[in-house]
Amino acid sequence: MKKLLLPLLLLAFAACSAKPEERPALAKKGLPAPAVNFNKLINAPVSGLRDWEGLDGKVVVLEFWATWCEPCVDYIPKLNQLAERFRGKPVVFIHITDESEEDVREFLKANRLDGWVAPEATAAVFKAFRVYGRPHTVLIGRDGRVAGFPRGELEAETIMELLAGQYTPKETKEPVLSTGAALAEFYLARSEAHSGTAQYGPASLTASGMSLEYALEWLYGEVDRFEIKPSAAAELAASYDIRFRLPVARAGQKKDFFLKGLESSLGLKVSKAEREGEVYVLKKMPGGPINVKERREYGGAELNGAVLQVKGSGFGVLASRLKEVLREPVLDETKESGPYEYEFELATEDPKAIDALLQRQLGLKLARQLRTITVVEISKPAAK
Repeated sequence: MKKLLLPLLLLAFAACSAKPEERPALAKKGLPAPAVNFNKLINAPVSGLRDWEGLDGKVVVLEFWATWCEPCVDYIPKLNQLAERFRGKPVVFIHITDESEEDVREFLKANRLDGWVAPEATAAVFKAFRVYGRPHTVLIGRDGRVAGFPRGELEAETIMELLAGQYTPKETKEPVLSTGAALAEFYLARSEAHSGTAQYGPASLTASGMSLEYALEWLYGEVDRFEIKPSAAAELAASYDIRFRLPVARAGQKKDFFLKGLESSLGLKVSKAEREGEVYVLKKMPGGPINVKERREYGGAELNGAVLQVKGSGFGVLASRLKEVLREPVLDETKESGPYEYEFELATEDPKAIDALLQRQLGLKLARQLRTITVVEISKPAAK
């Protein structure tokens, strides 16, 4: 017996000192669920959720959905029935969407949704749980591991099996879809979000509530003017949810791939040209700029009412703001890269009044001059 004592002590020490099993970046059956961080929760006993805190020993049903997704909305009554049946049991339903809290709360005024609701989820959460379409269900067992990705409606028997630790995914004759990372993807759907989010990469774009003009600026770089033909006006007035990606090694082909996607899905033709035309030019006055502070590092910018607050940048940010107000190209020719900290209050759309404000507040001026600009034309030819 004495000979066994030391090995047993060593094993006990090793068990106590072992590091917790690391969570994988992507959900995979049998492995611990990826980390989550929901800053906002509705219908929940807590205001947020970080890394599964408080959910140990519980079955968790993650339901990825959206208010604009008709199959998701049609599925809500069945999920409500399940939530009611397992009320008081260690089962938690979490409904996850990337839409704004405001939009979700507006939806919930007319639609009952039991369980916790997590609005404004990041693209990282969708990627971690391999969400390539909605509705999308992920089951987490009481051990905190991914139990499966069921297709079709969830049944009460499945949750009972999860509670008992005896869940076995049902066989299906449906085609098996890959859960690997997308090599190439073009997804476009009309969005009803009032505010947008976006994540960019050299060959990828994931966005919600984005206008096509912003998407095309990502594709082409800065565009001075969009010329939208009447036939394409309705498509350009809408906002979209977009998932686009190519292998980074093929980033040079993203323009052709994206434009073919727009043509196939919306019938749009897009072309780019360099033209000479009159634009607004932002320049320095003698002794300008004024009322600016030099910064060591670049920072962000935000719009508070009529005041543009720049916390570390050049005047390109200001030119972009003026472009929005004047609905005309505004080129930054101040030759001042910064970074600067400054504010500019703008409560008019009259170019002459804007010029006077620029001179008084920042020591800059707005001039109308000829320049070569980048123009993107968008049309929708009649279907053949």
